[in-house]
Amino acid sequence: MTAQPIDYDGPGPSERPRTPGAIKRALGEQQRAAFQAAMDGCAPEDLFALVRLWGAVAEAANDPQADAAAEAVRAGAARTHEIGDVFPALAGML
Repeated sequence: MTAQPIDYDGPGPSERPRTPGAIKRALGEQQRAAFQAAMDGCAPEDLFALVRLWGAVAEAANDPQADAAAEAVRAGAARTHEIGDVFPALAGML
């Protein structure tokens, strides 16, 4: 397991859409249709988790650096540290 370095210089916190309406406004047309279909087929007890999940999707959809960051992860070029280096107490457990 790895983690981002503590001196991470990426963008600061962003506002994640937290309501169905805010999520719909933040998504593109195709993603909005997929979100609506997921909402329509969602059991009531799963709605909160669904909104949290899609809030993250909407946040990433509006992050201009998200594609570059995802590509760096896929290419193995993202800067990481071993989890034991970040949390020394876990080093012996790995």
